[in-house]
Amino acid sequence: MATVAVLVGGYGWLGSIAGGTLGALVGCAAGLVAGAFLYLLVDSAVSGHPIWHRRVRRASRRPAR
Repeated sequence: MATVAVLVGGYGWLGSIAGGTLGALVGCAAGLVAGAFLYLLVDSAVSGHPIWHRRVRRASRRPAR
């Protein structure tokens, strides 16, 4: 969470210097996207496969015929 806050704050600050309020908003959005990308990248590296492969498929409760 702290990494995302630093990214959003840093990109927002840089955006505010470059483009005022609109730049700050775009910078914050870029920080959120960068944080999400880093989360997916690190999670994929740690778990060995992407998040979307983690779903556990439960067997149907109907008896086999």
